[in-house]
Amino acid sequence: MQDRRPIKLIKSSEIRNHLTMAEAIEAMAEAFESLSSEKSFVPPRHVTTHGEPPITLFLKPVFVDSLKKTSIKILTQKSGGSSNGIPAIVGIVMLIDTLTGEVLSIMDGEYLTALRTGAASGLATNYFARADAGTLAIFGCGAQGRTQLEAVATVRKISKVWVFDKNRKMAETFITEMKTKVEAEIKVSENLDVLKSCDIICTATNSESPLFLKKHLKEGVHINAIGSYKPMMQEIDPAILQNASIYVDQMDSCLSESGDLTKPIHSGLFTADHVKGEIGNFISGKIKGRSSSREITVFKSVGVAIQDFAVANKIYEKSLSGKFGQEIRLFD
Repeated sequence: MQDRRPIKLIKSSEIRNHLTMAEAIEAMAEAFESLSSEKSFVPPRHVTTHGEPPITLFLKPVFVDSLKKTSIKILTQKSGGSSNGIPAIVGIVMLIDTLTGEVLSIMDGEYLTALRTGAASGLATNYFARADAGTLAIFGCGAQGRTQLEAVATVRKISKVWVFDKNRKMAETFITEMKTKVEAEIKVSENLDVLKSCDIICTATNSESPLFLKKHLKEGVHINAIGSYKPMMQEIDPAILQNASIYVDQMDSCLSESGDLTKPIHSGLFTADHVKGEIGNFISGKIKGRSSSREITVFKSVGVAIQDFAVANKIYEKSLSGKFGQEIRLFD
């Protein structure tokens, strides 16, 4: 009888040390192509908010038949952001062998989520932003904002970054940390007029109203909008979306979950057909990308379980040859 394999525990520091942002971006390309070509099966995710103060529980499963594996992410998000040294987003990812049912690995989901979300924006930036884009604005200086900057700087030569956050101290801490990771001038701003100089904008907030207006934007800007993952949330001015080419990570999820899209669609400003399509369909050549240097492009994402799987599987496979991670046995 074959021995059962141990479960590999992988810490956030091990993910940081053994998977580069460039590798994560490559994994996102594979993930989105797999999703849009229906090579993977992503059941509806479960999202429940409960309690006071409220906490949101996310359960995100995916099956990848070609690899005979599945993964599920269990994630919680607190309202009001991080507190007492505990991040706003906490969770784990489990990787499972679908042939045997064995749990192969349990790994940190906090950094993995930020990494794969940033990597998705990096991928979209590489595809849709102008080739000469060099100035970036980031709204939200939490964990997600950090990987947004790292990812964009991986695919474009960024020389200047403007950061926006309601918490000035968080913004200053962000700058201190990220100056050691990217070769760019990083400054805090409260003046939306600086967006006129920005080629790329990343939004990573819990805002329920637009962060800026169309009049603030430069022609040809590319926007990565990751924060609006509930119908009541909204980061992007509907007038911007009405005049932009919109790409999404997964059509059904974005059209049902993101207030950035549900609000203007329900108000009749535009229809679902206004959305160009999924980034995976762009990768496979089914839809076209940017058509001019003056065009505004938007990548709207709410997060898809195949992204978690792609990073989790890549780091697990690396752990087998790289000899990192702790092996445990929960069975006798």
